[in-house]
Amino acid sequence: MEENSTRLKCEIVTPEGLLVSQDVAMVVVPGEMGELGVLPRHAPIVSATAIGEVRIKHLEDDKWEHLAVGNGYVKMQFDRLLLLVDTAEKATDIDAERARQALDRAEKWLSRAGEPEADAHRAEQSRRRALNRLKVAGR
Repeated sequence: MEENSTRLKCEIVTPEGLLVSQDVAMVVVPGEMGELGVLPRHAPIVSATAIGEVRIKHLEDDKWEHLAVGNGYVKMQFDRLLLLVDTAEKATDIDAERARQALDRAEKWLSRAGEPEADAHRAEQSRRRALNRLKVAGR
């Protein structure tokens, strides 16, 4: 087996730019219907992703890195996984107190009766992102 067959190029891109670009052993992304585990030589795929946790298994030490991500899309082709998401934050960079404050704001926003549907949707998305950040923080 050649060396490249055990490597997967993982790139995670947000509107701010490239957050991750490295060869890895495996990536798990949050899909709309559940998690999607991707190994080298995976069949080509394009799929929507959901707010959730991305796990990256490193080649060197078999350790997992955790990221909190927002909605987006994943494309897998030719041993290259490209994840385009609206937000992404490494677990080690998450400010848990800031995430708790964002959760409080979102819950107050949601508790207001009679808000327009668009505002309620934005508030729910904010709440889900904050809960996800708190779940991933410190991993």
